[in-house]
Amino acid sequence: MDFREYAAKEAAELAARLTEAATTNAAQAARDAADEAQRFIDTLRGQLQTETSARAAAAGQVRDAQALAEYLQTELKSATERTQLARLQLDEARQMAERLEAARGELAVSRDEQAGARKAAEADLRDARRTAESLREELTSAKVTLERTTADRLASEEAAAVAHSQSQAAEAKLAAVTDLLKNSATRVTTLEQMQYGQTRRIQDLEAELQARRSEPPPAASLVLDDLTAGFQALAAATTITDVLTKLTEQMAAQFPRVALFRVKKGHLQGEHQIGFDDSTDIGKLVLPLGMDSLPSRAASSGEIEILTGEELMDTRRTPFTGTPGCALAAPLVLAGDTVAVVYADDSGRPHSRESGGPRDLRARYAEVLQRYAVALLMRLANELRALAELQRYATSLLQEIEQMYEADLHAGKTGAELLRRLTGNLEYARSIYSSRAALEGAPGTLIEDELASLIEARAGTLFSRDLAAAAGIGERNAAEAS
Repeated sequence: MDFREYAAKEAAELAARLTEAATTNAAQAARDAADEAQRFIDTLRGQLQTETSARAAAAGQVRDAQALAEYLQTELKSATERTQLARLQLDEARQMAERLEAARGELAVSRDEQAGARKAAEADLRDARRTAESLREELTSAKVTLERTTADRLASEEAAAVAHSQSQAAEAKLAAVTDLLKNSATRVTTLEQMQYGQTRRIQDLEAELQARRSEPPPAASLVLDDLTAGFQALAAATTITDVLTKLTEQMAAQFPRVALFRVKKGHLQGEHQIGFDDSTDIGKLVLPLGMDSLPSRAASSGEIEILTGEELMDTRRTPFTGTPGCALAAPLVLAGDTVAVVYADDSGRPHSRESGGPRDLRARYAEVLQRYAVALLMRLANELRALAELQRYATSLLQEIEQMYEADLHAGKTGAELLRRLTGNLEYARSIYSSRAALEGAPGTLIEDELASLIEARAGTLFSRDLAAAAGIGERNAAEAS
């Protein structure tokens, strides 16, 4: 074997060994690579599972975060609404405080006005009491005079009875003397003259007694009763017109003819009359304030004007016909303004010429009634003014309730919440109105009347239905109440 073959054989064996070794190494490498790949795949699979788990956890966290964000947005919206509601309530509270402050000012002004009116009424009452006391003293004096007159009348009646007895005795004596002393002509003549004189005296006494009996009772004995009745009638009056009408009627207790004039623009307008004939239409009688008549003079002066005697002969000074011996005009003045004049005269009644007699008593009677009527008119005017102010106050409270209801509607409130707020506002309005009405001594039901009127005025609306429900009345009942 030559070297070349040996080399080739060795080379072939080497190649075979190398090939086997390479094959073995390749197979080992392949197995190692497969193992390495398997481990890599296992590693990747584990990482993928970990990544999948992490991704699922992240997705869960995202969902939680989204839910939390939605919850926070809901809470933010609720907090915003509560903030707006609190702001509205704060504004309402501020407005209510301002209204309370204004109401406090109005109450203070009303209290001052009421105090002034009370002082004026007390002053008028003191004047009326002084006048009544003076009149009581005059009546006492008049009663004494009446008692004296009664005693004189009784004495006259007794004198008449004695004279009549004497006349009868004289007649009997005359008959006896005539029978017994027919021859005594002088004595008979004297007795006849005595009888004639006594008969004349008896006739004079009887005539005087008959005249006294035919005279009406002295006015002083009736003035107190008429004045008491007048006070009671005037005290029952509830309106200014009622006071004027009753004053006219009570003046007729002492004066046969009485007429009431109301003050209009620049003139006096006749309104009511008592005791005049059918031809007199007081409603058509107009007296300019500038003319020289008794009622116009009283309206201008503000004082009671009286005409007597020759002053009444000038017919221009009295607006009526007749033959009065005394006429007067009593003005009714409120706050410096004359609102009416009462005219009265004694036409048709016997005239008294005595100073301090029935004529003067009737004048004092008219003065006392005038003062009392003016005091009543002042009280009624103050009460009407206070009622008007309370009515305006109740109306303003209900208007504010309606405005707050409209604000709640615009704020989106509906149903039970809207009705609850309206009920609360109405209860508060009733409470503060009742406090003011109690302070002024006025009726506390005026706001209920205004409430019924408002429900009727808004009939058919949502506000009317809710207001009726909050007030506890129905719309139909509110219409009937108003």
